[in-house]
Amino acid sequence: MKLYKHQEHVLELAKTMPDLALFWEMGTGKTRAAIEILKQRQKKHKRLLKTIIFAPLVTLKNWKSEILKFSKIEEKHIWCLDESGKRRRERLIAATCDEGIIILNYEALRTMDVIELLTRYQADMLICDESHRLKNHKSKQSKIVYNLAKNTAYKLLLTGTPILNSSLDIFQQYKILDGGDVFGGNYFTFRNKYFFDKNAGMPGNVHFPKWVPRLDRNQELQFLVKKKSDRILKKDCLDLPPLIKHKHYVEMGSEQKKSYKSMAKDFISFIQANGKIEASVAQLAVTKLLRLQQIVSGFLKTDSGEEHYFNQNPRAEALEEILLSLAPNNKIIVWTTFKADVKVASRICKKHNIGYCVLTGEQNGREKERSTHDFTTSDEKRVIIANRKAAGIGINLCEAKYSIVYSRDFSLEAELQSEARNYRGGSEQHDSVIKIDLVAKDTIDEDVQKALENKQTISDIILDLKL
Repeated sequence: MKLYKHQEHVLELAKTMPDLALFWEMGTGKTRAAIEILKQRQKKHKRLLKTIIFAPLVTLKNWKSEILKFSKIEEKHIWCLDESGKRRRERLIAATCDEGIIILNYEALRTMDVIELLTRYQADMLICDESHRLKNHKSKQSKIVYNLAKNTAYKLLLTGTPILNSSLDIFQQYKILDGGDVFGGNYFTFRNKYFFDKNAGMPGNVHFPKWVPRLDRNQELQFLVKKKSDRILKKDCLDLPPLIKHKHYVEMGSEQKKSYKSMAKDFISFIQANGKIEASVAQLAVTKLLRLQQIVSGFLKTDSGEEHYFNQNPRAEALEEILLSLAPNNKIIVWTTFKADVKVASRICKKHNIGYCVLTGEQNGREKERSTHDFTTSDEKRVIIANRKAAGIGINLCEAKYSIVYSRDFSLEAELQSEARNYRGGSEQHDSVIKIDLVAKDTIDEDVQKALENKQTISDIILDLKL
């Protein structure tokens, strides 16, 4: 498969840059570019480089298949460690005795045996996929990766969202990339140089810091970030069809409205269930946000753990209408947040004999692969009902012309990642890609959408809504 021009360009950059960050938007071919850079460096050294690839768990097998697809590296030299416990340890011991490629998830670094084995391995090259997961300078995970990177000749960071909350996110990623060459080794020195506390004048008893970029240093900060990175957007490098976003407004049923108003006002909603009145209490603001989102989705979980479905759910009715209209001639992704939403969407598909499959966190890796394969290859599977956390990363669903956001969470990363599953290289097969957001007007739906568009965090949402 021929390389895109931006992939050829980064190969030239990599010839003189041992430490490089690919801040490429999701769907622009970061994985392929990383593999080509690895091949280039192996050719230079005339041997197979000892390589560690850190990536989210759901993408590990995708990394292995892409390496096999785009290189001549034998499968016996590619160690995809998607197991846990004793089995992972045994295979890691075998992997570190080989000059090959070790692919594992960041969470594996919670185990001391894994850390010690990787440290002794002394890799030639380190690739950190979705490197924004290392943005916290305090986290044990990012500190361990930094220690592994210190003695590694080549480092490569990959992410489409290097900055999720604040430009402060860049510090630890760059410290891992170049050992502090660009921004130094001290987080607080970096912060004080390029940022100031906007709330510094607040009284001490109510003060909470809000670090924002210093205008007089912002240009310098941007220049230094670009010094060791390459930024690519889909609109600049891919001949993609237009992405059309449509808000489909839905009402709430009378019972929903009553519960929503009660929860929004008093942190408590009483519902009639099993012939008795049960209470759902939201004592924390975060829980309150969750409960409000459950209500607009069409259900509410009581404090006893039972799921109560509202008799009238216009959101489900809207989904049913859309699927009946589109499924005969199109493939569709239905994005969900809650298990209850998966049940609702599944019932609709079963009711109308619409072929579907699901992608959820309850499935193991093999089951997820099967669902993805069925959806992308079988003409009978018209719909894939997917949880954002389980299916929002590392999966190609370009066969879907439509995506429907039935429910969403507060994560900007999840929003961007899920959108990129069917809007990426390969979407050229469609004349357009259409995203339909189901939105209940004047509810938490609109507030969360607005917050995500403004790149706000969950704490910002809580403060703005005064929950």
